[in-house]
Amino acid sequence: MKGLIAILILVAAGYFAYTYLYVPMTDEEKIINDLEKRFDEASRSLLGAERMAGSTGLDSTADADQAIRRVRRIENELKNLKPTFQDESSLGKVAELEKKILNFKQQVGIL
Repeated sequence: MKGLIAILILVAAGYFAYTYLYVPMTDEEKIINDLEKRFDEASRSLLGAERMAGSTGLDSTADADQAIRRVRRIENELKNLKPTFQDESSLGKVAELEKKILNFKQQVGIL
């Protein structure tokens, strides 16, 4: 029984690795993934700056401002690129990223 479970786990891991690594992405999907990665980095930077300010009492407003500027820049790039996207899956990913950015901005209070 343990061997069967191990085989099923290996098959599932292999399938996910194959679909993630070997299924070709369109140029639109690559652009969106890049924007999403940059957004994730900027949001983590802002949260890290807030944590550092809270735990150490140091002024980290410059780090926070820089992260907010990066989020706004990413949002503007997404708005400018959105009309050029034609693939349905890309438009769905754009909508997801827009929701993610909006939620982040509401949480942080930068609307």
